[in-house]
Amino acid sequence: MAPTTEKLYTSPQRKLVKFFEQSRDRWKAKSRAAKTVLKRLGTRRGRVERRNAVEQEQLAALRTQVTEWQAKHAETVRELEELKKKYPGMRGEC
Repeated sequence: MAPTTEKLYTSPQRKLVKFFEQSRDRWKAKSRAAKTVLKRLGTRRGRVERRNAVEQEQLAALRTQVTEWQAKHAETVRELEELKKKYPGMRGEC
């Protein structure tokens, strides 16, 4: 004889049906909740990545602007030094 692979339950079928139905419902609820959380996290990640890309672009533009301002400042300081050498009796006070 071949061994049977079916499980034999000793509890009444009406109780088993109710138990398995509740078990399935709990599993479905848990699965749906996890799916909702994953979807929200994916949406949040997308927003964060888009925001990060925009901020990186702004940062690059600001770095360029700072470099330009530093160059202008250095040029102004150089011109001021030249003027001080050209007119040694003048003071920089207004």
